[in-house]
Amino acid sequence: MPGDANKDLVRRFYREAIVERDARACERLLSADFVHNGEPRGRVGRRQAVEYFLAAFPDLDHEIELLLAEDDLVAAHQRWSGTHAGEFLGAAATGRRVEFTSTAVLRIRDGLIAQAWDEMDSGGILHQLEA
Repeated sequence: MPGDANKDLVRRFYREAIVERDARACERLLSADFVHNGEPRGRVGRRQAVEYFLAAFPDLDHEIELLLAEDDLVAAHQRWSGTHAGEFLGAAATGRRVEFTSTAVLRIRDGLIAQAWDEMDSGGILHQLEA
């Protein structure tokens, strides 16, 4: 079933890149022409984004709460938490714990993640850092 294989690929990406903290998963699991939120970033750009996020929240916990697949698309609703230990969106490390959710829709092409659209409450994260 293509839907199951696509969901497995998305699970693998988040497990390797976030849970196992291996940003090199971007080279293995994303297409060379990967596009994020309409911007062509390629594997390198996405790897830099993962590394930036993990530097800001080095103990980041991640859980996929809902995963749906249809045709070449996979939707993932996720819960995150971590300690703010590095710069994030202009905010210096605070040592505060943050919790937030995000939703991503990912397009799979030829067994790789080719495109992603993410919605994350960055404002809510910054509010938690200021509290």
